[in-house]
Amino acid sequence: MKFANAARGQEVVFIIRLLTIFGVVEQRQMRLLFDHMSNRSYGQILDRLRREGLAYFSPDGQFLATNRYSLDHGKTLESVMAFWAFIKMRDNVLDFCASEPPAILSFSSAAKDYDLIPGSRQNIPAINAARTMIPAATVRLIVTNNLDLLDEVEPRAANDFGILVGPDGVEQIYKM
Repeated sequence: MKFANAARGQEVVFIIRLLTIFGVVEQRQMRLLFDHMSNRSYGQILDRLRREGLAYFSPDGQFLATNRYSLDHGKTLESVMAFWAFIKMRDNVLDFCASEPPAILSFSSAAKDYDLIPGSRQNIPAINAARTMIPAATVRLIVTNNLDLLDEVEPRAANDFGILVGPDGVEQIYKM
């Protein structure tokens, strides 16, 4: 099912849910995710969220967050990288929820369950420690902007993938 069809008419709920899970995203990412909406409708939703205190915009207008603290907590890059991967997978997502660290988000598709995991230097030890606790059938999607970091991840026998993101989205997906 296309993400646009699942979200249609429930965009406010989806935006709040996504912001709560990710904490911080780039405004252009959120707009790309909801590209099925007109600029007017999308702008009205963001304005409503801002007025009701459910969304915070960075002073430069680049980021959208649940609150100012989310912007200052230092994990903005991890959230933005993982959100690029979510955008790439959006049409395969049937349902999603917040996940146990080191993952940010868990989602299911028609065939499998996935964990979306930021592959940052700080998160690698937690990724390696949690690898045996994740069911073997769950696909781990480790998102990074530096392929060298994937060399530090201890891969499982199957269902581990690295996702390389750049400044404008997913560049490549690698089987580990």
